[in-house]
Amino acid sequence: MTTDIATGRIGNLSKEQELKIKQVWAHMLTHWGVPVDTKNVFQSRSNRGGESKSDADSNKNSKKGGKLFGKFLKGSGGSSKSGTSDQRDRSGSLGAKQTTEELETLFSGLEPSEVRENFWDMLRTDYPDNLLLRFLRARKWDTHKAMSMIAHTLRWRLKEAKPDEVIMGGELAAYKKNEKGYIKNIELSKATIRGFDNKGRPIVYVRPRLHHSSDQTEDEMKEYCLLIIEQTRLFLKEPVDCATILFDLTDFSMANMDYSPVQYLISCFEAHYPECLGHLFIHKAPWIFPPIWNIIKNWLDPVVASKIVFTKNTSDLVKYIPEKHIPASLGGDDKYDFDSFKKPDESVDAKLQDHETRNAIQEKRSAIIKSYIDTTVAWIESTAEKESSELLQRKIELSKQLSDNFRKLDPYIRSRSVYDINGTLEL
Repeated sequence: MTTDIATGRIGNLSKEQELKIKQVWAHMLTHWGVPVDTKNVFQSRSNRGGESKSDADSNKNSKKGGKLFGKFLKGSGGSSKSGTSDQRDRSGSLGAKQTTEELETLFSGLEPSEVRENFWDMLRTDYPDNLLLRFLRARKWDTHKAMSMIAHTLRWRLKEAKPDEVIMGGELAAYKKNEKGYIKNIELSKATIRGFDNKGRPIVYVRPRLHHSSDQTEDEMKEYCLLIIEQTRLFLKEPVDCATILFDLTDFSMANMDYSPVQYLISCFEAHYPECLGHLFIHKAPWIFPPIWNIIKNWLDPVVASKIVFTKNTSDLVKYIPEKHIPASLGGDDKYDFDSFKKPDESVDAKLQDHETRNAIQEKRSAIIKSYIDTTVAWIESTAEKESSELLQRKIELSKQLSDNFRKLDPYIRSRSVYDINGTLEL
């Protein structure tokens, strides 16, 4: 067990946690049509010698929740067949016989091939296992709740928000589409990814005083939010898996208050980017802010709320952020001009036209993914602890290969951002 890897991440899992991620993979692979023998991961807990606390909690939650995936299906207009809750094993997970039927309902309207493709496309330099583990941790290791969340997110990415299109198009896409409100957000640099906190997490520096709701449509604001979130993901490097947000409320007034983007950001982090927030600093909140906060805090999940820290001065910030990464305007040493945005020249995207190189890298990526899937199948089916451990190490090695492959592929599929151009983003 590696001590510098946080618990609940690949490379630092308990036996029960490893079982849970195997179950999630078994569900995903089965839905994709990949043959996998799942009896080892879905047999009842009584046959494996007892029930852990996490399993007991899952079982308790399952009984409270009624039908499997009920909350998600109600929200998406679907329905599940009665009696499903009785078909789960004692770990709160779907049994092998129910997997196909339930996932067909859960992913209703989505082809298995597009779900599979989108899963691999949403990876940046993060490891596949760690991506799925975010959802398990967010749902307290309840497999079926994690699967509901994963399905909801994949549907959202494919059919609704389409964040992969947003990040691949970058800032230049806003200009090409002439989305004036989106462009204004970009040029004002309302949010800038700059520096790292004491734990190596990238910092998103937000200046709400620059925001006015009339400057953009709601859709343009959502698109800008997604651009910042997805750009921040590019700054994450294993084992760092979350970011810090610094809201600078200097000169904030009621004219800047807009609840819509706040609600959207909260919903994104809680529903689609779980376990991605390190700290959220609310700095120099003015006297008008407490009533606003009393409204916002009621929207927050307790876990997200626990990560919010109110700060007043530089001394408060240096407890979490090195002075060299604190903006000079807040008493730090970073003299970066946050108003220096310049529209990228289209010449920076010359590699997007090099389809031959892109295709060659993607072909290698497909081969790595196939090896990863084959290894994952063997890992799920393995009954020997030594063999399972060796297969897990093989998966970690293949994850590293996928990360390296994305670094090579990135300039051939993603428009260059201001961070690529100014050198602050180095994959």
